Amino acid sequence: MDPPNVRDDEVVIDNHGVMLGNDDDDVVLEPTVGNNDDGVSEPMSGNDDDGVSEPTPGNDDDGVSEPTPGNDDDGVSEPTPGMFFKTEKELIYYYKQYGRQAGFGIMTQRSKREDDGSVRYVTLGCARGGKARKRITNISKPRPTTKTDCKARINAVLADGVLRITTVCNAHNHGLSPQKARFFRCNRAIDDSVKRQLDINDKAGIGMAKSFNALVVEAGGFEKLPFIEKDARNYIDKARHLRLGKGGADALRGYFERMQYKNDGFYSSMDLDDDGLISSENTETFAWLFDTWLKCMDGRAPKAIITDQDRAMKNAIAIVFPNTRHRYCLWHIMRKLPEKLGSHTEFKYGLKSALQRCVYDSQTSDEFEKSWEVFINTYNLKENAWLQSLYSERMYWVPVYLKNTFWAGMSTTQRSESMNAFFDGYVHSGTTLKEFVDQFDNALRKKVENEMAADFHSFNCTVPCITHLPVEKKFQAVYTNSKFKEVQSEVMGIIYSHCVVIKTEGAITTYQVNDQRVVEDGIKKSTLQAYFNEDECEAKCMCGLFEMRGIICRHILSIFAARDVQVLPEKYIMERWRKDIKRRYALIRSSYDDLSGKPAASRYSGLIKLCFQVATNACESEDNSLDMTQKLKAMNEIYTKLKPQATVASTHASIDAETGSSKKVLSPRVVRGKGRPPSKRRQPTIEKLQTKNKKASGKRQRKNAPLRTEDVLNPTESVILHDTPEAIVSQLPGTQQSVISQANFACPDPLDD
Repeated sequence: MDPPNVRDDEVVIDNHGVMLGNDDDDVVLEPTVGNNDDGVSEPMSGNDDDGVSEPTPGNDDDGVSEPTPGNDDDGVSEPTPGMFFKTEKELIYYYKQYGRQAGFGIMTQRSKREDDGSVRYVTLGCARGGKARKRITNISKPRPTTKTDCKARINAVLADGVLRITTVCNAHNHGLSPQKARFFRCNRAIDDSVKRQLDINDKAGIGMAKSFNALVVEAGGFEKLPFIEKDARNYIDKARHLRLGKGGADALRGYFERMQYKNDGFYSSMDLDDDGLISSENTETFAWLFDTWLKCMDGRAPKAIITDQDRAMKNAIAIVFPNTRHRYCLWHIMRKLPEKLGSHTEFKYGLKSALQRCVYDSQTSDEFEKSWEVFINTYNLKENAWLQSLYSERMYWVPVYLKNTFWAGMSTTQRSESMNAFFDGYVHSGTTLKEFVDQFDNALRKKVENEMAADFHSFNCTVPCITHLPVEKKFQAVYTNSKFKEVQSEVMGIIYSHCVVIKTEGAITTYQVNDQRVVEDGIKKSTLQAYFNEDECEAKCMCGLFEMRGIICRHILSIFAARDVQVLPEKYIMERWRKDIKRRYALIRSSYDDLSGKPAASRYSGLIKLCFQVATNACESEDNSLDMTQKLKAMNEIYTKLKPQATVASTHASIDAETGSSKKVLSPRVVRGKGRPPSKRRQPTIEKLQTKNKKASGKRQRKNAPLRTEDVLNPTESVILHDTPEAIVSQLPGTQQSVISQANFACPDPLDD
């Protein structure tokens, strides 16, 4: 088909839009390239739309202005033979501006250069020039291509020290669209100030979507930005690679070294084998993890630990922490009820609520045993294997067996109650080890800031008392606001708790406390026993709230009110809930990429602050604004000429975390973690067959390809890093089943030695 005839003053609008993101086609230009005798370079495959170096379009920082010949009042004039330019940069800038005005992208199609890099002649043409080489394997799904073999181009030859255009072809065989010209890659560029802002936002954990939207708002619209969101994402990907290094394991090792340099008490250990970091979920790995944590804590084992029903962890805990009270996550067990018992005809008609009453309402072990037996017999569940296994391990999950151990208010490994919440908003299942290094620092900084804000709130604000009891006033004076509110909830419950003396033996008085609580389906009544020691002025309640959570219960408070206890015994005031406690981990120095290690970034930050101040003062007057603008442009022109040539230097040293040798620390093998499979839906049979065929084809293509280990953060990498008594990281967060969520430690008070 003959190319359409386009008049000089006519623009053909492409009704089908512009094809974007398909710049990796192999290009065949005519005449055939490949004769090296003429010194002509071949066109670069995979760069169809660009192939053009700087200057940035519309950016005058490069000192290149539009060429004088041919300029008119309406914009950039059409190229004609005889036009000349001092440098290749000016020629490219001119043709790029002309292409943007006309509605097409440009690329360098061929050039010949001297040994010193100077150009002898160059051909610039339409980005849709050349032919696409067919590389499709599935003819039913051909790859999109931007190539139409467009012949529009200009040739320029170096003569008398200038580049003079010799031949011109301005006819295109495709539609033109000036409105869409900004999407061509040759017209897209990110300047340094935007790159710095993207870097800052990325380190702060701000997503690219929000960062890009902020830039759009600042620019006044998408069309005002000289780049698209894809360009910003590509830049951040490259910046992360340069900032964090090549290997995830090496990045983590480097983080450990920086933290040990800044904090004498920082402890780290990496378990290595021939393949790099160990990644598995067996008893041996967990034993290494817990043993390393024990060394970090100077041999002080945790008093309590919460995990899910993982056999490997259970075995490792018994080996390393024989005296630690081990508990299963109650939430994980109870959420399995629909799965395990949902098929029972009476599951929704009494079975589920009966089991919940048996678990939650039993006050003694004997009461639980009897209630369990009645439950099993009533619903004929003697043969249920799951319930049998739960009963055999009842010491690990039934609350009545756990009342004598302090759990700091934790009963499950849910995100809201565990250290897993520490990483919310910073890491996810696809986070790499390299990204984790940066994000861990951000998470630590945020945790410290939240602690400081909460301390200030308790320091600056007071929650009013709701009664005149001296006990409540005592808690108001010493507890943080959040903990005092928990105490107030129990104080309010005094009006629903009535204590009756059962018997008195010496200094010990036994009480029966009748209690009422508001639940979802009404009022729940309960009867408990409590004991009061008059000599020691202390009480003990069968509910075990104080022993488990460290909050005095309403039943003890009602007894104190009945006995007219005016001075609260000190044993009921826990150090960890006090507002005046000194939390040492808030003083830990982190490994932030601060500006002190980057002089250019520090200078840039100072200049930006000064410019903001000057601009604020100058904008009040039109004369001052013009004066400032002229002076800034003059300074920018001077500094642009003095700007040194950009170079990229990379230094990388791999030091073994244990021995200090130059041994390469490899990333761990990616293994399947626990939790929900990655697939979100069941695949039809036809899709399974297609997937199988694709995998077989891929194996044939990769048969001779070198192996590559992905740096995806695995939830089972055996790594420990320690900043706080509760900061245990064994499985770096990749799933909700990480050890941080599986193993919650109830550690000693912050200032205990």
